[in-house]
Amino acid sequence: MRRDFEITNAIYLVQSPHELDLHNNFDFQGLHYSVEERTLLLRWRRSKGEWVASGTPAFVCVEFREVSEFRFQPRDAGLPITEDDCVSAFGYWTDEDWADGVIVVEPSQTPDPKWLTAISFMSGAVIAVQAVSAYARIEVQPLLSPSGQ
Repeated sequence: MRRDFEITNAIYLVQSPHELDLHNNFDFQGLHYSVEERTLLLRWRRSKGEWVASGTPAFVCVEFREVSEFRFQPRDAGLPITEDDCVSAFGYWTDEDWADGVIVVEPSQTPDPKWLTAISFMSGAVIAVQAVSAYARIEVQPLLSPSGQ
């Protein structure tokens, strides 16, 4: 898959000049999957935690284009709902017997093109997608409403 960003250490989205910690500094907001347009849009918002640096971008979106497969594995009902917005790992999904959940590859490894890109959450939910390309859009400042607020 072609991407205009990289993922490092399973939680950092890197797109120059940004290196964004999706696990600690961003809260997942949701997704929009369009069958007609064959796109999947994922959106995160900067966490309100005191530990987040003030210069951290307000939002990050990742759009997958020419989607050929989309899966959503539900959350573990035994875990707190507060874990739904926290990324556990950004890696890959395969249905092969040796794999148990989302797998993460080392920078020197090349993932198998048949593997789906996958994002797991602390709640146990998993989003998995096969697409031709993925693009990140980083918003440094939140967009103002028409009223200026």
